[in-house]
Amino acid sequence: MPETSLERDEGDAATAPAEAGAPRGATSPRPEAGPPPEEAAPQRGTRRTADAGPPPEEAASPETAALLAPASAPALGPVPAPASAPAPAPVEMPERAAPLRPEVLWALAAAGSYGLTLFVASEDLVLLAIPGLIGCVLLELIAVRYVLRRPSPGAPAPYVTDGSDSRGAVHFLYAALLKRYLVLVFCFLAIMALPLVTRSTWATYLIPLIGVGLFGVVLATIYWFDQLRWVRQCARVLNVYGFEFRSPVYGLDLWRNGRRFLVMGCDGLESPEMHAREPMGHPRWPDRIAEGAWFAGDEVFGGVLLVPGTGELMCMQPLDWDEFKPWRDEAGEERREKAKRAGLDRNSV
Repeated sequence: MPETSLERDEGDAATAPAEAGAPRGATSPRPEAGPPPEEAAPQRGTRRTADAGPPPEEAASPETAALLAPASAPALGPVPAPASAPAPAPVEMPERAAPLRPEVLWALAAAGSYGLTLFVASEDLVLLAIPGLIGCVLLELIAVRYVLRRPSPGAPAPYVTDGSDSRGAVHFLYAALLKRYLVLVFCFLAIMALPLVTRSTWATYLIPLIGVGLFGVVLATIYWFDQLRWVRQCARVLNVYGFEFRSPVYGLDLWRNGRRFLVMGCDGLESPEMHAREPMGHPRWPDRIAEGAWFAGDEVFGGVLLVPGTGELMCMQPLDWDEFKPWRDEAGEERREKAKRAGLDRNSV
C-alpha cells in the first residue's frame, strides 16, 4: 500500500474518538485568529510529530571532526599564577628646598639690621637707623641665650650620676659655663677689633661694630653670673646634705629660663610642690626623670635634685614657702642649722 494512504488512515483514526465523544449539537470551539504560521506545511511523504527532534546533522568529515573534538584535560599540577601587569614607574616628586638653619637666618637678620644702622650718618634717612639698632640688640640677646643655655643632646653625663659623687656635676657645670662664656667674649671682642684693624676707606662704616661688641660682652656677663649663682647654690647644698633616692617624680609645669615645678614621692608619701631652677636653663624636662632621681636636702627647706643618666642638676625649694613655716619652726635645731649652712633658711629660688 502506498505510504500516503497510511498517513491518511492514521490521521482519521486519531480524530475519530474526539468526534465521537462530543455531545450532539455542540460545536467545536472556533480557533482564535492569529498570525499565519511561519513554517511551511510539511511536504508530502515526510512524517512530523509533536515530539520529533531536530533534523539530524550531516556527517562531518574526518578533518572537521578532529577540529571539533574537545581537547584532552591537562595533567594535574600546580596552576601557574597569572602574570601580573608591570608596576608603573614611580613618579618623581619635585625636590623640596631644605629649610635654612636658624644660624643662617640670624646671620642674614644681623646683616640687614647692621645695614640699617649705617643710616645714622645720614641727614635725611637717620630714622631708618632706629629699627637697625633695635634689631641688633634683639639678635645679640638671642645669640647670648642660645650659647649659654643651649640644650644638652640627652647623652649620658660624663660624670657619675648614681648618687655616690656629689661634686662631679658641679665641676662639670662650672667648666661648661666657663667655656661657653669665653666663646661669647672672644666673638664680641673680635667684632670690636674689626673697625680698629681695618685700614681701607670704608672702615668708617664699621665703627658701629664697637658698640655692638661692647653690648654683647655686658649682656653675656649678666647671664653668665646668673647661671653661676645657681651652680654655687647647688654646691652649698651638696656640701651639707647627701643624696637619697626619691621615686617617682611628677613634673607639674615647665617655664622659661630653667624654671619648673615638680613633686617627689617616697614610700607612698609626697613632698610639697617644689619650685626648681636648672642652672643651664634647658627648656625641657630631663629624660626618664619620672622614674626617680637623687635628692639632697630637707623637703620643708629645699635641696638639690640629680637626674640619673643625663645628670641634670636642679636647685629647689617649696613653692608655698610661707605655708610651711610652722613645719620649719617645729624642726629641730640640727635641721635648722644644716639648712642655714646650705643657704636654705630663706626663700631664694
